[in-house]
Amino acid sequence: MTADPFRSLVVPPFELNPDQIAVLESIVDTFVASLSEKEIANLPRVCDEATMREFAKISGTSIQAMQLILPFYNRTLAPEKRSEVKMILSALATRAGSLIITGYATPFPQLSREDREKAVLKWKDSSIQTFRVLYKLFSSATCNPIYGALQSPLHKGMGYPSGDLVREHADYVAQRKHDRLPMMSTDEVVGKKLKFDVIVIGSGAGGGVTAGELAKAGKKVLVIEKGAYYHQDEFKLNETNAFSDLYEYSGFFPSYDGSINILAGSSFGGGTTVNWSASLKLQYFVREEWAKQGLNHFLTPKFSRDLDRVFERIGASTAGIKHNGSNAVLVKGCQELGYHYADLAQNTDGRSHECGFCFAGCRDGVKNSTTNSWLRDAHDHGARFLDKTLVKRVIVKRGRAVGVEAVVHHKHRVTIEADQVVVAAGSLQTPGILLRSGLKNKQIGENLRLHPCSIVFGFFDHDINTFEGSIMTAVSCVAENVDGEGYGVKIEVPSLHPGSFSAVVPWRGAAHHKSLMMRYRKCAPLLILTRDKDSKAGVRYDKDDNMIVDFALSAHDRTSILTGIVRSLHILVGAGARELHTGQNSVDPFVFGQDEPSSVANPRFKAWINKVKSYGLPSDGAGIFCAHQMGTARMGVSPKVSVTKPTGETWEVKDLFVSDASLFPTASGVNPMVTVEALALHVADSINSKKDAKL
Repeated sequence: MTADPFRSLVVPPFELNPDQIAVLESIVDTFVASLSEKEIANLPRVCDEATMREFAKISGTSIQAMQLILPFYNRTLAPEKRSEVKMILSALATRAGSLIITGYATPFPQLSREDREKAVLKWKDSSIQTFRVLYKLFSSATCNPIYGALQSPLHKGMGYPSGDLVREHADYVAQRKHDRLPMMSTDEVVGKKLKFDVIVIGSGAGGGVTAGELAKAGKKVLVIEKGAYYHQDEFKLNETNAFSDLYEYSGFFPSYDGSINILAGSSFGGGTTVNWSASLKLQYFVREEWAKQGLNHFLTPKFSRDLDRVFERIGASTAGIKHNGSNAVLVKGCQELGYHYADLAQNTDGRSHECGFCFAGCRDGVKNSTTNSWLRDAHDHGARFLDKTLVKRVIVKRGRAVGVEAVVHHKHRVTIEADQVVVAAGSLQTPGILLRSGLKNKQIGENLRLHPCSIVFGFFDHDINTFEGSIMTAVSCVAENVDGEGYGVKIEVPSLHPGSFSAVVPWRGAAHHKSLMMRYRKCAPLLILTRDKDSKAGVRYDKDDNMIVDFALSAHDRTSILTGIVRSLHILVGAGARELHTGQNSVDPFVFGQDEPSSVANPRFKAWINKVKSYGLPSDGAGIFCAHQMGTARMGVSPKVSVTKPTGETWEVKDLFVSDASLFPTASGVNPMVTVEALALHVADSINSKKDAKL
């Protein structure tokens, strides 16, 4: 599988010497180990004996997992971090280094499996952050690629079907078939003098809408996307191919210090191609907050109409929703406890969409991503599309944007002229384009908001099968206003196929982890999505233009997440969960006794909740991740506090606009697609009404 150079780190390969490889192999076989007969005897009996024993006996090296794990390090480790990891591996190969890092004066590969496991568990519970980082790195870099591998031999023991059996069947017919959108060929671009009215950089929620509206207004539009275009027939419904084909850095990648893992779409259609169909309007209290910053547009009837118009164009409604097992758990738990809950609108034109692979693109053709909606409007009105093309910079002359310099189809450098340029590359890439284009505003790349997430897990006596059916169809706002100022969390349901599930469930020993993986089908995960208020975050770029995210979770936002964790655990118990896990490293799971009903009034459960609260969320002591990025080129009323004017035009360069989630003044607090699309309507209107575009 060849890496896409536009979605990969520019860095020498992560190559190890024989001693380092031996250490890494022993680490891999610690996390995914061949279990002893005693351990096998204690595994749950959820499948036949032969399948269970085969699952139990698999170790990482027994299935040649290094060929999966080394590429994982290659795609996720920032250049500066590679030498640090190599240094750790080299130290663990020596007696002195192992003594310092593990407490054993024996090289790590020579330790017994039991001693290696004890050492790793000490890292997990260490008061020293560096050791917690090691635990987090090695556990996720081992479990995720092994369990997420295409046709992994571990899937059988989990009862996981290794793909979508319906849509991969030879006789499958899509619910709705779309014509292929035409992409410009190399010959149509290279060596040609091209000129457009508007170039839109990015094809996601912002770029797609902007392009559609400008094309309908009669403008000659070119949409440039660094990711590849895939027709619905070409989507591959499995973790391995989906992450490799459709995401930045081919999947989850860590912030600079490893404190948060980040997922960002990068394909034609942007995040709308891979999101989970959740369609939520920006809430009134956020609109009021943005208006208080001088952005009065957000309190106008026009913005309300734009939100409604987005809903209409993408077919967002609750009609046709069918809750899968995990969403049904969320609803039932809230009902039992009297918590708020609601159906979550899907952008599927009211069609039922019982597919657990939205993150891999929509083979059914029913999810109205920009490729199935706004970009088709753009195509119908003459817009051109250019995929697999990286914009290096916007060309600026006499203070105006006049075109772009780009690398077409990974190798041909070209210049394309335009009267106006719209940057809609997403909150992680838009700042890079602006900076490479010579803009100096100090707010560029700052004010990053991420909606930090955590997950809790409830295990039931019956099958939940969270991988089946619609992913995200219910939401609870019971904890959305933790601080009284509109900041808190939404509680939703995540998509967790085996690779992702294995990495977010805390590893507490090889046998314990395999026991959880075998009960995968009985687990209902709940997602705590936080409206971050004052965590410190930003995006920057190294000398090779590699994108680097910095993130530090604030005390305020920790409180929000922890409140959401506690509420979510109560919801799971209300729905009848028998065993509960959080993503906190040093909080052991809670299990109701056989003679105890699942009840939030249980004294032992109450005592355990107090442990959850008291442990909190120490740095690298709990799993935190995100799939939303906002705010890095925010709009405002002054260049001192913002990158663009209220119209979306940059303060520094005329006819250079931004139209994506990086415009958000603060975190939206809801899945951002609908807000971005409504905001893009406003930016497009601003461009269409601009009188001096060609002066």
